[in-house]
Amino acid sequence: MKKVILSVLISGCILLVLSVVLFYASLYLFPSVAQEYVSTVFRNAGDLDWLYFAHPFILSIGLKWFWERYKTLFKGSLIIRAIEVALVYSIVALIPVLWLTFSAIDVSLPMVLMWLLYGLIQAFVAGLVFAKLNP
Repeated sequence: MKKVILSVLISGCILLVLSVVLFYASLYLFPSVAQEYVSTVFRNAGDLDWLYFAHPFILSIGLKWFWERYKTLFKGSLIIRAIEVALVYSIVALIPVLWLTFSAIDVSLPMVLMWLLYGLIQAFVAGLVFAKLNP
Protein backbone atom coordinates (compact mmCIF):
# COMPACT_ATOMS: atom_id res chain seq x y z
CA MET A 1 0.00 0.00 0.00
CA LYS A 2 2.89 2.31 0.82
CA LYS A 3 4.28 1.78 -2.70
CA VAL A 4 0.91 2.67 -4.26
CA ILE A 5 0.59 5.90 -2.25
CA LEU A 6 4.16 6.87 -3.04
CA SER A 7 3.60 6.23 -6.77
CA VAL A 8 0.43 8.35 -6.74
CA LEU A 9 2.15 11.20 -4.90
CA ILE A 10 5.18 11.17 -7.20
CA SER A 11 2.98 11.00 -10.29
CA GLY A 12 0.67 13.73 -8.95
CA CYS A 13 3.56 16.08 -8.21
CA ILE A 14 5.13 15.51 -11.63
CA LEU A 15 1.75 16.02 -13.33
CA LEU A 16 1.14 19.21 -11.34
CA VAL A 17 4.45 20.70 -12.51
CA LEU A 18 3.73 19.47 -16.05
CA SER A 19 0.25 21.05 -15.92
CA VAL A 20 1.64 24.45 -15.01
CA VAL A 21 4.37 24.22 -17.67
CA LEU A 22 1.89 23.13 -20.36
CA PHE A 23 -0.54 25.88 -19.32
CA TYR A 24 2.04 28.61 -19.79
CA ALA A 25 3.40 26.99 -22.94
CA SER A 26 -0.10 26.90 -24.43
CA LEU A 27 -0.61 30.58 -23.63
CA TYR A 28 2.61 31.38 -25.49
CA LEU A 29 2.22 28.93 -28.40
CA PHE A 30 -1.53 29.25 -28.97
CA PRO A 31 -2.59 32.78 -27.94
CA SER A 32 -5.81 32.66 -29.97
CA VAL A 33 -6.93 29.49 -28.20
CA ALA A 34 -5.88 30.97 -24.85
CA GLN A 35 -8.15 33.94 -25.58
CA GLU A 36 -11.12 31.59 -25.39
CA TYR A 37 -10.56 31.20 -21.65
CA VAL A 38 -11.84 34.74 -21.09
CA SER A 39 -15.18 33.69 -22.54
CA THR A 40 -18.24 33.61 -20.30
CA VAL A 41 -18.30 29.83 -20.80
CA PHE A 42 -15.52 29.55 -18.22
CA ARG A 43 -15.73 30.42 -14.56
CA ASN A 44 -13.72 33.38 -13.28
CA ALA A 45 -10.83 32.64 -10.93
CA GLY A 46 -11.98 32.34 -7.38
CA ASP A 47 -12.83 29.88 -4.67
CA LEU A 48 -12.53 26.82 -6.90
CA ASP A 49 -8.97 27.41 -8.14
CA TRP A 50 -7.74 24.60 -5.89
CA LEU A 51 -9.54 22.14 -8.19
CA TYR A 52 -6.98 22.86 -10.93
CA PHE A 53 -4.17 21.93 -8.55
CA ALA A 54 -5.97 18.84 -7.23
CA HIS A 55 -6.68 17.46 -10.71
CA PRO A 56 -3.23 15.85 -11.27
CA PHE A 57 -3.58 13.91 -8.02
CA ILE A 58 -7.13 12.75 -8.82
CA LEU A 59 -5.94 11.69 -12.28
CA SER A 60 -2.98 9.88 -10.74
CA ILE A 61 -5.28 7.92 -8.43
CA GLY A 62 -7.45 6.82 -11.35
CA LEU A 63 -4.56 5.96 -13.61
CA LYS A 64 -2.76 4.11 -10.80
CA TRP A 65 -5.84 1.96 -10.23
CA PHE A 66 -6.00 1.31 -13.98
CA TRP A 67 -2.27 0.50 -14.07
CA GLU A 68 -2.48 -1.98 -11.17
CA ARG A 69 -5.46 -3.73 -12.71
CA TYR A 70 -4.22 -4.00 -16.31
CA LYS A 71 -0.42 -3.63 -16.28
CA THR A 72 0.09 -7.23 -17.34
CA LEU A 73 -1.61 -6.47 -20.65
CA PHE A 74 0.97 -3.84 -21.59
CA LYS A 75 4.06 -5.39 -23.15
CA GLY A 76 7.33 -3.90 -24.32
CA SER A 77 9.69 -1.24 -23.10
CA LEU A 78 8.90 1.44 -20.56
CA ILE A 79 8.10 3.94 -23.31
CA ILE A 80 5.84 1.55 -25.24
CA ARG A 81 3.90 0.67 -22.10
CA ALA A 82 3.43 4.35 -21.25
CA ILE A 83 2.25 5.08 -24.81
CA GLU A 84 -0.26 2.22 -24.59
CA VAL A 85 -1.62 3.53 -21.28
CA ALA A 86 -1.96 7.02 -22.75
CA LEU A 87 -3.74 5.74 -25.88
CA VAL A 88 -6.15 3.54 -23.93
CA TYR A 89 -6.96 6.39 -21.53
CA SER A 90 -7.48 8.77 -24.44
CA ILE A 91 -9.77 6.40 -26.34
CA VAL A 92 -11.79 5.24 -23.34
CA ALA A 93 -12.03 8.44 -21.32
CA LEU A 94 -10.84 11.58 -23.10
CA ILE A 95 -12.42 11.28 -26.52
CA PRO A 96 -15.95 10.53 -25.20
CA VAL A 97 -15.90 13.34 -22.63
CA LEU A 98 -14.36 15.81 -25.07
CA TRP A 99 -16.94 14.84 -27.69
CA LEU A 100 -19.67 15.63 -25.16
CA THR A 101 -17.95 18.87 -24.14
CA PHE A 102 -17.55 20.02 -27.74
CA SER A 103 -21.20 19.24 -28.50
CA ALA A 104 -22.59 20.95 -25.37
CA ILE A 105 -20.31 23.92 -24.67
CA ASP A 106 -19.25 26.75 -26.95
CA VAL A 107 -15.56 25.87 -27.29
CA SER A 108 -13.55 25.66 -30.49
CA LEU A 109 -12.22 22.48 -32.05
CA PRO A 110 -8.60 23.67 -31.58
CA MET A 111 -9.26 24.03 -27.84
CA VAL A 112 -10.74 20.54 -27.62
CA LEU A 113 -7.81 19.12 -29.57
CA MET A 114 -5.41 20.92 -27.23
CA TRP A 115 -7.20 19.34 -24.25
CA LEU A 116 -6.90 15.94 -25.94
CA LEU A 117 -3.16 16.42 -26.46
CA TYR A 118 -2.78 17.67 -22.89
CA GLY A 119 -4.58 14.60 -21.49
CA LEU A 120 -2.56 12.28 -23.71
CA ILE A 121 0.68 13.81 -22.41
CA GLN A 122 -0.50 13.56 -18.80
CA ALA A 123 -1.43 9.89 -19.17
CA PHE A 124 1.89 9.16 -20.91
CA VAL A 125 3.88 10.74 -18.08
CA ALA A 126 1.83 8.94 -15.41
CA GLY A 127 2.32 5.70 -17.35
CA LEU A 128 6.08 6.30 -17.35
CA VAL A 129 6.10 6.84 -13.60
CA PHE A 130 4.00 3.76 -12.88
CA ALA A 131 5.92 1.54 -15.30
CA LYS A 132 9.20 2.66 -13.73
CA LEU A 133 8.14 2.40 -10.08
CA ASN A 134 5.95 -0.67 -10.33
CA PRO A 135 6.58 -2.72 -13.47
